Amino acid sequence: MRLRLFAAISAMALFQTTSVQARLETPSQDLNHFQGSWALVSGERDGVKLAEAETAKTLIHFDGKNFDFPASSEIGTSQSGTIKLDTTKNPKWIDSISTSNGANAPVSLGIYEFTETGYRVCFAPPGKPRPMEFSSKVGTGHDLQSWKSADNTILNGTYTMVSGELNGEKITDDILKSTSLKMDGNKHFGKVGESSITGTHKLNPNKSPKEIDSRHVEGPLKGQSYLGIYKIENDVWTVCFAPPGKPRPRDFSTKAGSDVFVHVWKKK
Repeated sequence: MRLRLFAAISAMALFQTTSVQARLETPSQDLNHFQGSWALVSGERDGVKLAEAETAKTLIHFDGKNFDFPASSEIGTSQSGTIKLDTTKNPKWIDSISTSNGANAPVSLGIYEFTETGYRVCFAPPGKPRPMEFSSKVGTGHDLQSWKSADNTILNGTYTMVSGELNGEKITDDILKSTSLKMDGNKHFGKVGESSITGTHKLNPNKSPKEIDSRHVEGPLKGQSYLGIYKIENDVWTVCFAPPGKPRPRDFSTKAGSDVFVHVWKKK
């Protein structure tokens, strides 16, 4: 009896804590999580799974509350538009307002949630009631989509360092000129002067700011791991790392004695 009572109390406490956390989340925080580019992993429309050929080349990009699909994309509520979020609902609400059709812009009502690797949404056709669950059944016309960050793909390429800062001091021009970086999936290859570095990294775009964990697997710093944050702005990538064993930075700044460093890279 006592065990059952304890379990019931614990469950109630967990529910209350979760509810408070949900109320503390704001649309602006969730909007921050959406920022950047995402790749469609899977989709289902009106109970029918979308062909891999459709999903494989579909991307969406968020800039503030605005979104757009590149011309090569084949799936979307509209080519471009805006979103409106309501984090007080369960599941959370998302409205997609098209900006492709002028004054007669259709509105698609949906729900969303962030997942471990990205997010998923379920939209009703314009003019239809909002879905209440993440499913697409025949006759509903619902669009169910799962998305993952496209940052790993977007970051692929070769970079030069255009600026940097360590311990509150700018990195000198001679070091900048001798530094290069190549990103390839979850691997990166760097060079500083005569020293070469090979590492792996893991991105978490669902955080604000976005997070990156990096580990050196070859080179003079082999075995060391770093916690950092990053942002992507067109062809410029900014990253900020704490020294090994130290907490992740919360902003893109450094202070004397912190050993925190910021690098700004530009894609060639």
